[in-house]
Amino acid sequence: MKHAAIVTENKYPCEDAGALRQHATAKILQELGYSVTVIGYGKPTGKRLLVHEGVKYISFRPASSNVFIRLVYRVLFGWRAFKFIHRNCSDASLIFVVDTLPYAMKVIARYAGRRNITLVHDSVEWYSPEEYPDGEKNREYKLKEKTNRVLVGKGWRVMAISRYLQEHFSKVCDRVVRIPVIMDVENIEYRKDFLDNAEKTRFVYAGGPGRKDYLKEIIEGFCQLDVISLQKLELHILGVNMEQLKSVCGVSEACIEKLSNVLIVHGRVPHEEAVCWVRDADYTLLIRNAELRYAKAGFPTKIVESLSCGTPPVCNLSSDLELYLRDGENAIIAEGNAPEQVKDALEAAMAISIEERKNMRKKARETAETYFDYHRYVSVMGKLVE
Repeated sequence: MKHAAIVTENKYPCEDAGALRQHATAKILQELGYSVTVIGYGKPTGKRLLVHEGVKYISFRPASSNVFIRLVYRVLFGWRAFKFIHRNCSDASLIFVVDTLPYAMKVIARYAGRRNITLVHDSVEWYSPEEYPDGEKNREYKLKEKTNRVLVGKGWRVMAISRYLQEHFSKVCDRVVRIPVIMDVENIEYRKDFLDNAEKTRFVYAGGPGRKDYLKEIIEGFCQLDVISLQKLELHILGVNMEQLKSVCGVSEACIEKLSNVLIVHGRVPHEEAVCWVRDADYTLLIRNAELRYAKAGFPTKIVESLSCGTPPVCNLSSDLELYLRDGENAIIAEGNAPEQVKDALEAAMAISIEERKNMRKKARETAETYFDYHRYVSVMGKLVE
């Protein structure tokens, strides 16, 4: 049997969006006849190989809470991953590198070149300087620039998450395919019906907004609704607490006060709980600046999770979403990222009848099954790695 190794700093097997993508990639590779080992940064496994749904994995995250130790382990992750592959996956004919520090990517690339191992980069993002207070001077920004502009080139194959990244790497790499966010959609529980006894329309934002999601504009859009509309809805925020909503996201006290009867802030919750909230929502929420590079290059996992749960999103069209979302069919599309445009989309969502919402839930799930289930991309992956 052929052997593949996947190197990722994501929290494999299921603690973050990236890990879910790596697991789907591993399942595709298994269908192509590979035995797969994932070297990740999820919950500590010590020096043991564990198995998740048939996929072997090990985590190099330390069990220690000491800040210095955790920093050292993070810096050395790529080197340790390389040493693990050399010692334990010497028969590997395929190495996927999602992301790690430049020197480790160079080491792995040289190793693959000497041993004639197929080398693939899973490219999922390209930051914008506008995301950072120090702009182009930011270290994280500069590292990603080096990866995308210098390190990944001749000798690499690329699995690009978007058309933007596909176009870029097609100019410099040996072989490139586009595979969007992928999940095991078949095994994701979803809600088919509308909760007829629900008195209020339930909107849910789930996830860490970081620098990408315009959560402030979302909440300001709700603030612009009239009093009668506000009496007919609930707004649930998962992933940040009230203090972070104000200090990190910049939401004003006045806006929070106006929404005091409808805004429920849950803070951080386990991923499984967040999925339940998404599944039982009438709509999820996502707004990004579609003009910035990060939004063009990435692909919002939150949208795919929502569709998989049968929940239509209220969002604007960033990344490649225009290929999959249709206003009033499987989503409500905001014209842009300004609060007044969010407000218009919210009013449109609330005006939709119960019967129409049932149809939207069905269409949302069908979209996920058609475009984002990993089984759909086995042949595409085969063209990349074979």
